[in-house]
Amino acid sequence: MIKKCMLIFMLTILLVVFSRTSFQAIQNIDTSSKDYYLKNTYSDTGSKNIVTGIYLDYRLFDSIFEASILIIAVSGIIFMSKKDDEVV
Repeated sequence: MIKKCMLIFMLTILLVVFSRTSFQAIQNIDTSSKDYYLKNTYSDTGSKNIVTGIYLDYRLFDSIFEASILIIAVSGIIFMSKKDDEVV
């Protein structure tokens, strides 16, 4: 019973902290980047779709590096999980 009460208490505290933090974050929103993208995406990228323009032009290098890190991680896991057929 005590464990359930402690869990409910901790979840309540977490909810309160999350709510207060979210409310403060909503009040401090800076719209300068949004305004820049809305004004300049078509002229910078030539794309009528803002999401496509941001993803394929502004974040192109970020996407390439994310994919390369994923490939390196998968290659490392495959390399480490292979069994050696040699008997020591």
